[in-house]
Amino acid sequence: MKRVPKFTRLLTNPEDLKRVMKAREVFSNKYSNGRLLIIGGSHEYYGAPVIAFSAGRQSLAALRAGAGYAKAFVPNSILATARTLSPNTIIEGLGKNDIVFEKSLKVEIEKADAIVIGMGMSRKSLTTIAKIISYAIERGKKVVADAEAIEAIKLVRNRDPKNLVITPHDGEFQRLAGLKVPIRDAKGRIKMAKEASKKYRSTVVLKGHYTIITDGTRAKLNVPKTAALATMGTGDVLSGMIGGYAAAGAGLFEASVAAVYLHSKIGDILRNKLRYHIIATDIIDILNNIL
Repeated sequence: MKRVPKFTRLLTNPEDLKRVMKAREVFSNKYSNGRLLIIGGSHEYYGAPVIAFSAGRQSLAALRAGAGYAKAFVPNSILATARTLSPNTIIEGLGKNDIVFEKSLKVEIEKADAIVIGMGMSRKSLTTIAKIISYAIERGKKVVADAEAIEAIKLVRNRDPKNLVITPHDGEFQRLAGLKVPIRDAKGRIKMAKEASKKYRSTVVLKGHYTIITDGTRAKLNVPKTAALATMGTGDVLSGMIGGYAAAGAGLFEASVAAVYLHSKIGDILRNKLRYHIIATDIIDILNNIL
């Protein structure tokens, strides 16, 4: 029998999605189906956490396998705007212009199964972000660190691939690791992502045309057919999807692989419908009909 090349065996596929899908128990409720908490935003940025929140809720509802409950925290200065953008979601304010780490947030972290953090937050909040991540990990929560939270993980000591995933694009990876990432060299990207996973003790989702998902030992490669999702906001949606799968019970490596695969396939479908006129919320709109 002809052997499948190693490179091919690494490719994401429909089986990766099936592994994280599960039917809800008849007597389950919204809380027992997984609680997702999203923390993000600043006075300058308000859209990112709302997009991520919506992805976590809607994508998993479509799969009948995801988070039954999701909640977002944003600074009070952008709360009204955030609620207007997504009136059907639960969004609360915390802090004036930037998120603060206080008792009410600790209470929500205690309740959550997974946390997504970082989208739209300010660089001056790195210490606060690190404290939030450390608190969540110490309590056994799964954490998806995106955007500014990627830089903040340098300040987090209790890291482990089982409870922390970082989702850098090439520029964020270069700032984190001090290494320029090859765009077209899949093998090189896998090697660098694995090294970063071991160094920062986290699952790594290195985003790009060749997206690499690795926990330092295992690795998967995703190759889309188009560059349709190379537009702002789509990474926020991906983080929300990873968080949704994780809240529903999937391990972070498995959740990341499944989310990357589905996210990519949606991009290919949208490319046929909208060509390159795609915005991030288009992904959310199609999630409920994709499977």
